[in-house]
Amino acid sequence: MDRVVRYRFRAFTLVELLVVIAIIGILVGLLLPAVQSAREAARRAQCQNNLKQIGLALLGYHDSHGQFPRGVYSADPKPQEDGLGWASKLLPYMEQNAAYELLVNNQVPKPGGGGTYSGDPWQPDIIGAAQLANMAPIPGGDTVIPAFLCPTVSSSSMPERVPDAEFFQRGWKAVNPADPGTVGYGASHYKGSRGYCDNGMFWRTGEGLLEGYCWDLDINGDGELDFDDIVVKYRYTRIRIKNIPDGTTKTIAVGESSYAVNQTDFPMWIGSSSEDGATLFKTQDLINCNLGGGVEIPLSELDEARLPGGSSRDDCAYSWHVGGAFFGFVDGSVQFLTENLELRTFALLGNRDDGYVVEGL
Repeated sequence: MDRVVRYRFRAFTLVELLVVIAIIGILVGLLLPAVQSAREAARRAQCQNNLKQIGLALLGYHDSHGQFPRGVYSADPKPQEDGLGWASKLLPYMEQNAAYELLVNNQVPKPGGGGTYSGDPWQPDIIGAAQLANMAPIPGGDTVIPAFLCPTVSSSSMPERVPDAEFFQRGWKAVNPADPGTVGYGASHYKGSRGYCDNGMFWRTGEGLLEGYCWDLDINGDGELDFDDIVVKYRYTRIRIKNIPDGTTKTIAVGESSYAVNQTDFPMWIGSSSEDGATLFKTQDLINCNLGGGVEIPLSELDEARLPGGSSRDDCAYSWHVGGAFFGFVDGSVQFLTENLELRTFALLGNRDDGYVVEGL
């Protein structure tokens, strides 16, 4: 007679199951930071590549036109800040011909019946004119251009298009509900550098025609603020490579500046409606605005108070990477500068003709 053999399988005990779960948890805990670090490294590389593309486009524009584009093509009087910006000139050099053609053939009427901006949109007051004509955003201006967006930036804090006033509504601060004419334009996480004392690579029309001086930084580094630290700003209408005696490898052209204080200065590639901080930054304040990287937008009352110069400062260099920000130099190179960089060094890197050459970066 055949024998029937029966096997009894012992189930896991509760203790054994808990041990297995604990081991899996430890492994996940060890792997997650590595995965997150790898993802951030990829995002940093993409951000760096974006600035490389922008730098090469600037050089391509210079080769074609014999000069770099202006920061903002606004009106002559200083207070006027409405106009297309430097980035709009780069579209053909960044494979964005469709947006460029829409922008050029915009059909936006000029105020007062003086024709349209078609053919030459780089004339003053076009963004305000488009709003008056119920044509905002200007055709092509709502294009989301990946090369102008750093993947590390939180899309919930910095949407890919300029948000409306409701986005900035906070209990502690009154917000003007009126649309300043910027809603819906494609955002940018990079701005052009005005440098220190407006001696950088970009400026708006009225600023370029002004003369002046700055005397609030120990620019020569001798430890004293005296007459030797006066920085003079001369009139200029264009900038060419020969106007950069400090060297193209030692002069910042563009950099990360991805934050907003108000709706009017929300960074956008097309230019400026009433605040050139939407497309230009300065090297007069520490990198990351005393905030560190990745602070949620809209800023809290405490964070606005921490900004250099108070809550109105909208033209810092600001990054969502830990510890510093990426900057594109005039020669097309890209460097990561730490937020602990000496302010004097940052100011000198922003100026193209201060006579000091920064070494050791």
